[in-house]
Amino acid sequence: MQQTTSVSTLWAHFVPVAEIPIGFDTGRMSRLDRYVVREVRSVRGEAPPALRRGTGLARLESEAPIRFFNNGYKESGGFLLHGAVQHLHYTGRGEQTELKTLSRPELAASVETTAVLIPIGKSPGWWAMSQDERQILFQKTARHEGHFGIGRKYADRIFRRLYHTRYIDPAAPYDFLTYFEFNEADAPDFRKMISELRDVKSNPEWLYVDFEYEVWMTKLSLSAEPSS
Repeated sequence: MQQTTSVSTLWAHFVPVAEIPIGFDTGRMSRLDRYVVREVRSVRGEAPPALRRGTGLARLESEAPIRFFNNGYKESGGFLLHGAVQHLHYTGRGEQTELKTLSRPELAASVETTAVLIPIGKSPGWWAMSQDERQILFQKTARHEGHFGIGRKYADRIFRRLYHTRYIDPAAPYDFLTYFEFNEADAPDFRKMISELRDVKSNPEWLYVDFEYEVWMTKLSLSAEPSS
């Protein structure tokens, strides 16, 4: 099985609200959400210095890249986290059907809605393996529960979306953006899920993760103003 390098037409950009130009036409966005950052947690690697508590973030999804973020962005001291939705590379048809049945939808903006963004980079050893070799590490076996087995236990409480970056921005220090939403009351379950995913005895795939940090946010209504 060969991994495709094509990307979906659904692109996502996580950017500081302050960096969005005045008069920017949001009508062509398929999604526009706003957040305020509560905490940035280093795991392996550091977040951009400008990404810190109190930062107002926007998530923009569109059918094409947003070009005004491409020129002079890094030089300005800002940051851009972006990716594109692709098909699920390591999930079989039966697993996809099961996930659609189990998975909760995105939550409405609320002070009780927590969002966590985790940029993740995989090691050269991961990308040197074949698609089939990588897929085995995701599956449940007699020896380990695997990524899918762990994630499905929490799918009814934790919304997840994966964005791919590796093939659209090879210079980025991360290969994926993993985005989660859940009620604040379910935060202990989220922490437990992440702990299980990082346990390489239960999920050997995580042996190949060499870059990650967590951005904890509150999902705001579009009219709300973030406060530091």
